[in-house]
Amino acid sequence: MFNPLSPEVLGQYEALTNRAGVVDVSDRTQIEITGKDRVAFLNGFCTNDVEKLVPGAGCEAFLTNAKGKIVAYVYVFCRAESLILETTPGQGSAIISHLNRYVIREDVQIRDLGDQWGELCIAGEESEVALQGAIGEATPPERMGFIACQIRETSIFLHRTALAPGPCFLASTTTKELEKVITALVDVGAIPCSAEALEIVRVESRSPSYGRDITDENFPQEVGRDDQAISFTKGCYLGQETVARIDARGHVNRFLVGVKADAARALEPGEELASAGRTVGRITSAVWSPRFKAPLALAYVRRGHHLQGGSLELIRDRSKVVVFGFS
Repeated sequence: MFNPLSPEVLGQYEALTNRAGVVDVSDRTQIEITGKDRVAFLNGFCTNDVEKLVPGAGCEAFLTNAKGKIVAYVYVFCRAESLILETTPGQGSAIISHLNRYVIREDVQIRDLGDQWGELCIAGEESEVALQGAIGEATPPERMGFIACQIRETSIFLHRTALAPGPCFLASTTTKELEKVITALVDVGAIPCSAEALEIVRVESRSPSYGRDITDENFPQEVGRDDQAISFTKGCYLGQETVARIDARGHVNRFLVGVKADAARALEPGEELASAGRTVGRITSAVWSPRFKAPLALAYVRRGHHLQGGSLELIRDRSKVVVFGFS
């Protein structure tokens, strides 16, 4: 059976799903917004209602431009004196430039935490037990919730997220303390893992990545995160008119979906999908899944071909592809 993964990556995948794995994801973007007007200001530029957040809570959101296209896909975490935007690597400058363009008289300061803060992803069925052993208290119970805690006298912020199908956390701390936290987690059973292994579980969880699965050519509803990232009842924000018009119309023309291929080879981002000889989709992220023993991918598929169980094919070699829920 075709399996392109090395034994090392297979072991790391096992840790990130069935045990407890830890991955250094310090290249992910972390932005801090402070100032007394920070909540109202951000609420005017994103799709979710951040005014409802209380310290210790978070949400997903899209930042949109005046045309309703996506500028960024972020996790928003509400701290007592700041808001933290967390997202894929390399987005700091673009997000800060976009938001600063609209700061006029508001008491708002925006900065990239960049080199000052590192981040770890801890995932797997045993990750919660390992973390509780390390921090000496319960982990955040709610999805997108977080707590401030300590590991061996090192302060961290521990967030519960959905980057992996099972229990999954992001731990933020200063870069100078990061190795100390990794060592403490390994001492309670966590296994160091690679970005390659984390990418597999990310695709299995259908967690989109800006720059891969989302660009500034996408509308929010195309991504399929309406329930998690869009409020259709909040007040006005930049791009809301377009988002509301799409909601009233009832659909967009394409959707980000998961697909599973019957192919004896790896899939590739950019490959096209067809139905009855007509191109109807394009792959954005692709992995080989040990769980399903098959190539899996995220892909944009035209409306009418995006429903679960739908049958498509790869244009390159006519291999069968099925729209797949993964769960």
